[in-house]
Parts: sequence; structure tokens; C-alpha cells
Amino acid sequence: MVRGVVAGYGLARRLADMGIVPGTIVRVVRRNAMMGPVEVEVRGTRLLLGRGIAAKVLVEPIVRPGFPPPPGQV
Repeated sequence: MVRGVVAGYGLARRLADMGIVPGTIVRVVRRNAMMGPVEVEVRGTRLLLGRGIAAKVLVEPIVRPGFPPPPGQV
């Protein structure tokens, strides 16, 4: 779930236009360990975000019953 966006007005507005606003649920579809864009799904639409832009989106993991916790959270 998106908790906030730490960016200037222009980038924050562009992300908002794509549906990335606080309270929105986003799902990481694909990411390479070292480089390249991050593929996310927002409201049924898949987007590619550059790593620099993706790093400005603050998220909180959602833990659902019956699913393992995200890596690094036990």
C-alpha cells in the first residue's frame, strides 16, 4: 500500500496521474536484483517505473493470512 511520495510537484503529479497516491494498493510484478525498471500493477494496470522514481514511492507491505510475509519480515 502506498504511504506517500517523496518527490517534487511535477513527479508527484505524474505519479498521481498514474494512480500512485497514498492509500492505493500496488503490487510489484517484476524487478531485477541489480538494475532496470520495476514493473508494478496499480488498479489493474501494469506500469514500468525507473528505479530512481520507484525509490520515491513509500510503501507499506500488506500481510494477508495464508500468504508468507515479504522477504526480510519474519
